[in-house]
Amino acid sequence: MHNKNNTTTHLKIAITIDWYLPGTNSGGPVSSVSNLVAALPEFDFYILTRNTDYCSTEPYADITANQWCKLGGNVWVYYFSDEQISKRKMTQVLRDLKADSLYINGIYSRAFSQWPVTIGKSLGLKTIVAARGMLSPHALAVKTTKKLLFLSFMRWMNAYSHVHFHATSEEEAKDIEAVISKRAKISVLANAARQETNDIKGITKEQGSVKLVSIGRIAPEKGTVHGLQALKDIQGNVEFDLFGTCYNSDYWNQCEQLIKQLPKNIVVRYNGVCPSEEVPEKLEAAHALLLPSEGENYGHAIVESFAKARPVIISKHTPWKSLTNFQAGWDVDHNELSKVIQALVSMNNEEYQNWSKGAHVFAQKRVFETQKDLLNGYNNMFINVL
Repeated sequence: MHNKNNTTTHLKIAITIDWYLPGTNSGGPVSSVSNLVAALPEFDFYILTRNTDYCSTEPYADITANQWCKLGGNVWVYYFSDEQISKRKMTQVLRDLKADSLYINGIYSRAFSQWPVTIGKSLGLKTIVAARGMLSPHALAVKTTKKLLFLSFMRWMNAYSHVHFHATSEEEAKDIEAVISKRAKISVLANAARQETNDIKGITKEQGSVKLVSIGRIAPEKGTVHGLQALKDIQGNVEFDLFGTCYNSDYWNQCEQLIKQLPKNIVVRYNGVCPSEEVPEKLEAAHALLLPSEGENYGHAIVESFAKARPVIISKHTPWKSLTNFQAGWDVDHNELSKVIQALVSMNNEEYQNWSKGAHVFAQKRVFETQKDLLNGYNNMFINVL
């Protein structure tokens, strides 16, 4: 176990999560945790994770597995190699750590969600489970039988009796109550945003053309096909850059067929995975984020787009509602995407700058001005759970 040479009395928070930095393929949960630990320097965080990224078997370069590695001022990470992942080993690591609280990310992962729940109970740890949207009706619609059988078993075992849940919205809190128990103890705290920077790069917009970007998995739940279908009848020039993991070959084949059928005035490029630290610059290179997800528990790319003064075109299935009232973007049904994109293409620069400003103001009012109270909420959750 890592022994620090200083005499600080920071509380130790153990975190379990399937994938973590430097990995970025798994998307939101990595951003949620990395933003949180960066925003709470008053705690020491010890993260237990795999030494491979999502959908990869290649261990991270320059990282030693199966020992504590320092990753920033208040963060240590234990990267388990595949052959070392066992309940016994995880119990040993957590027992030696002597953490004050255990923060579990996700529900279904055997090694990093299920085992930690029982380990936390056996070690008498204050245990918090962040559901990460996995109990929503949309999430339960995928592999339904398997998930419901598992959840029924966990309820039968009374496995969550000692657990405090973390929901990122009131809607998610209702999902937890519906699936786990009406008596579940829940803290409702939005995800922490990436720490704000003041350097906003403007972008000029020509009437009759637009640059769009998508940052997220190329997958049914992210609505990539809906976005591509909405482009086929657009009048004007569109450049659409896709960034994200592409692990569903059938779905990507469907996307490719749609791309081939698009007229010459629509250019779509798939650029592979975007490392977390490059997300801001990819957003700044576009006029708007196009991400018509089937559901978002938070949507880090959406928040970062607001922060970079870029309006968003998203579905109605996110926490970000009534965006047109703020000129911050559009939250619409899939059948309205084409109309909204066409309106954006037709905007002149003066009109567009109003929407750009609207997105930035929205970030300030709805995200960053509430961040202090939000972090106080996390502080209270970690210290006073149960």
